[in-house]
Amino acid sequence: MRLKWNRVDDYVKVYLPIIALVAVLSALVTALVTEPVRRATGYAPEQPVNYSHQLHAGRMSVDCGYCHTAAAFSRHASVPATAVCMNCHKVASTDKPGVARLRDTFAAGRPVVWRRVHRLPEFVYFSHGIHVQAGIPCENCHGDVRRMEVLAQVSSLSMGACLGCHREAHTRVVGSQSSLRGPENCSACHR
Repeated sequence: MRLKWNRVDDYVKVYLPIIALVAVLSALVTALVTEPVRRATGYAPEQPVNYSHQLHAGRMSVDCGYCHTAAAFSRHASVPATAVCMNCHKVASTDKPGVARLRDTFAAGRPVVWRRVHRLPEFVYFSHGIHVQAGIPCENCHGDVRRMEVLAQVSSLSMGACLGCHREAHTRVVGSQSSLRGPENCSACHR
């Protein structure tokens, strides 16, 4: 007597394990490849021009908002255009190799292609403007950049880190001295 295979049995015994294996391997490879860029503290990619936040933001006390102009009102802090650098470097430190590269790039009308240090997943909504207007200091997420020769990621930028901050009561830096907490509902950050 010969048994007839049921098509459902074929799917359960053959195709389902293959689909499950591919899904697990895809998730594992994605997690391994993207983890260092998105969440690894200490991530500090080599930049096309050596830029010292320690010198500019630290010793010279240049405000974050001078270079990152959009941070006060936009989702993104913005990386400064070469013209912003040249506001000072037309006359300051013109003999340095990095400044010479800036000058040549500016003269050619090309942008400096900086490598992004802080990156959130695409499904996360974050607005620098909301945080800046609420008086949250840049150092809360970016660390004490005034002491960084090379900019590195100091916060994990994980959901847990964000929620930890949102659950803390912060004293407002600008405006009245009031307590401030961030929203904890999912749709505040996942839009």
